[in-house]
Amino acid sequence: MPSINVRLLEFINGAVGYYRPLDDFFIVATSSIFISIIGAVLAYYFVIYLPFKQEGRARIKAFKDAGFIAGAMFLTWAVVSIIKVTVAFPRPFQTLTNLHVLISLPDSYSFPSGHAALTMALATAVYMHKKRLGTLLFAFAFAVGMARIYVGVHYPIDVGVGFLIGFIIPKLMQHFFIKKETMQLQK
Repeated sequence: MPSINVRLLEFINGAVGYYRPLDDFFIVATSSIFISIIGAVLAYYFVIYLPFKQEGRARIKAFKDAGFIAGAMFLTWAVVSIIKVTVAFPRPFQTLTNLHVLISLPDSYSFPSGHAALTMALATAVYMHKKRLGTLLFAFAFAVGMARIYVGVHYPIDVGVGFLIGFIIPKLMQHFFIKKETMQLQK
């Protein structure tokens, strides 16, 4: 009997082909080009637009915020990369025969989802500095995570753990960063 993880994947992926606009939406949502464009726009906003719109301490804070977001993304990528090669879990299309795979087949391991982890880390880190934009990015992260399951390249557990990693790393960074800054201010 298949696990809940497999049954949920088959249920979500089973919708492929019934409504072409939904297929197209999820193909675009998981596209590296689309995600890169979103990332480039956000990088411009946080690294160029916000800092140079500010003066003095506000400019320094804007650069710190940009550095925090970039650091959260890098650390999330590193953790996910280490886990992927350590666990070496195959992708669903490599073990299940009844899936509809809508994108070119990735050659890396499945667990955890890097797309889910990175988009969630981005949303979480941005939310800490810009709540409204962060809220939109949480919706973006959810769409990307669902897309990875829908197109047949990840199990739901891959996406769930990716989301968890992407949420926890910026939160831990915030905890240690704020603690360090508070201690420096007290000296």
